[in-house]
Amino acid sequence: MNLSQVSRTAILTLVTRAVASERQNALFNDPMAVRCLEGLVSVASPEERNWILGRRRFYAGISVHDAIAGARRARVFDGIATQYVAANPGCTIVNLGCGFDTRFWRIANEHCRYIEIDLPEVVELKAEILKDDLVYELVGCSVMDASWIDRVTARGHARFLLLAEGLLMFLPEPDVGHLFRRLAERFSDSQFAFDMVPRKYLKGLWKMLLRLETTINWRLNASWVSGFNDVREIESYAPGIRVVGEKVGSAGPVIVTAINAA
Repeated sequence: MNLSQVSRTAILTLVTRAVASERQNALFNDPMAVRCLEGLVSVASPEERNWILGRRRFYAGISVHDAIAGARRARVFDGIATQYVAANPGCTIVNLGCGFDTRFWRIANEHCRYIEIDLPEVVELKAEILKDDLVYELVGCSVMDASWIDRVTARGHARFLLLAEGLLMFLPEPDVGHLFRRLAERFSDSQFAFDMVPRKYLKGLWKMLLRLETTINWRLNASWVSGFNDVREIESYAPGIRVVGEKVGSAGPVIVTAINAA
């Protein structure tokens, strides 16, 4: 598959959703996650297959609580999307850094335009394994490449819900601020929902413990590099950004901001 270390974290979130969905009496139903994971296994190299299946056993066994927590975070984002579509039929949802997300099949997708953004190698792999099931738009580029904004706003700049699940903590803080400024410049009467981690996780003992966890449990060399001290500091990232909601996430809260609200 030849994915970067950060891109492989998208497989981990897929694994947690598939494991949570397959549990007996599961409260989280995501059959497309199971199908997507099976597709990844089928095209993986022997080393990659061993890594994926090892993480699946891990999350189905001693770390099942982490799988449930990952599914719970996904449900929070699902709820935000469902609520936005209900209030804004015909809106556009843009899933940033989508990875192998399967949210499209968990929401009322017939009432919105749905677009996913991720690196070309991730988008190409997702298209390969899901084939004709992908009836929405995929854009292969970095979220820091402004060309995706030009593309999704070709029909207008209002009534967008932008989602970033498990993304911003992997972007350097200057890039996070730059992304917010671009969104504030290009979107209006829209919302941006994302999760972030407290900045304390980025230094000292917390940083050491989390790096150890990613090495031992994730079997990856990837770490968080961006966080926040107080949720209200997000409003300082760009004019027109206003925090309108906060929900319990996983390692950090899921925050909803309005972008140039009408």
